[in-house]
Amino acid sequence: MKRTFVIVALGVVGIFVYTITILQYTYLTSLASILHSKVALYILTGFFWFFALLIVIRILLKPSYAYNKSYWILIIVLNPILGVFLYFLFARDFQTRRFWNTRPLIANKAFLGLEEVYPIDFDMYEYGEVFKFIRKTTGRAIYKDDTYVEILNNGDVFFPKLIQELEKAKDYIFMEFYIVKNDRIGKRVLDILKHKAEEGLDVYLIYDHFGSNKHLNRRYMVSLKKSGVKIGVFDPQSISIFNSNVNFRNHRKAIVIDGEYGFVGGMNLADEYNHDDPKFKFWRDTHVFIKGNGVTSIQNVFVKDWYYITGNVLDKPLLKNKENFPGYFSVIESGPDFENGLIKDVYLKMLASAKKSVKIVTPYLILEPEILSAIKIAAKSGVKIDLLVPGKHDYFTVGYATQSYYEQLLNFGVRIFEYKNTFVHSKILIIDNKVASVGSVNIDPRSFHLNFEVTTIFENSSVNYLVDSFKDDLSKSKEVTLEEWKKRGILSKIIQGWFNLFSPMF
Repeated sequence: MKRTFVIVALGVVGIFVYTITILQYTYLTSLASILHSKVALYILTGFFWFFALLIVIRILLKPSYAYNKSYWILIIVLNPILGVFLYFLFARDFQTRRFWNTRPLIANKAFLGLEEVYPIDFDMYEYGEVFKFIRKTTGRAIYKDDTYVEILNNGDVFFPKLIQELEKAKDYIFMEFYIVKNDRIGKRVLDILKHKAEEGLDVYLIYDHFGSNKHLNRRYMVSLKKSGVKIGVFDPQSISIFNSNVNFRNHRKAIVIDGEYGFVGGMNLADEYNHDDPKFKFWRDTHVFIKGNGVTSIQNVFVKDWYYITGNVLDKPLLKNKENFPGYFSVIESGPDFENGLIKDVYLKMLASAKKSVKIVTPYLILEPEILSAIKIAAKSGVKIDLLVPGKHDYFTVGYATQSYYEQLLNFGVRIFEYKNTFVHSKILIIDNKVASVGSVNIDPRSFHLNFEVTTIFENSSVNYLVDSFKDDLSKSKEVTLEEWKKRGILSKIIQGWFNLFSPMF
């Protein structure tokens, strides 16, 4: 039996090596016909093979899971020139070494000093272990009985509330979006920023270059700056071997007004988030409005991002709340700099703490092994898990990748619902109808490891409203059953399997 196994294994390895050899020969022959010089061909291929070898060694030395390594090694071995180029473009680590000289306050996590630490007996609360974990793992403050949270469902609720609070601003405005557009709703909000700056308020706007740059009118943005609005562009993109941050995005959506009011959630500053898009029309999304001491943590995130972009520290007063808003509240961030995987860790803790139910809403579902295992263990332990995903996706590749996880989840006992022919962009996690997260985080590797994200974690009366909204969403959705799903066509299975193969790279 062992001899047979060895023979088969050697045969597989031989076929693999033979296939690679043929591919490389074909590839080099094609290059030779283009370059018309064998010397140039040898120099070029030798150069890239040298870099390919260095990259493979670097990948092998990384303390990460094999599934994160194998894709890149395979690509580089099969095609070193293309592989090296793609690796430098999409797989390089976020460079933090320079931060110790250029941004020491981030490298030293000095911004955590702005967080207010109150003595809280976490053991007195049923889900205190979740907030205790947040405090210990992230260093973020836990606010108790001093922060108000209001759920804002969809743009037709969010944007009027935002405009109302912006128009009342008296001192300063901090605004941060992944996507900013000069369309109808975008211009309406930006015009308010312009007028407030002209009135003498300090107005700061951050947008992500990759998410926003192609949507912005240059002349309008110049007029915005001339009015006094200070604009920070997060990591201007350039495809270069010297730019290691081309694959990283600031995906946060965070707003602070006068240190008194804050907003965090899934909506960007663009018409589609206000149901004004010909492709999707109705756009399901969720934001939270916050007032009270918890706004301190939102402001902390913005101040840190402004420092990251400009090197300048903003010092603005915060209004301290004396009102009583029962419940726990926290803001946590993650990013590839010094908070890599923090939100993912908190989500794993929340899933492990669930005793009765888990409700998840996400537009993009790419499950890493830890998240998949946590869901499986919870489901096998009797926890009822409901998952809501889009019935219509904005990117078909991610749609197929999302569907590729259905059968596993259905076999675990997870109930899956697709919002009927509509895109749902909310990012929500609720455990036992008691503790919830609403923010900018998708359940995928990009959000957990590559993007700069922010979310709120809270336990208060607003969770009840969030649960009711979830139930209403399910009433407008179609449940995917295991029996039905197994009947899908062979072509669908192949396409889903193909995109699942590469889903860790999305």
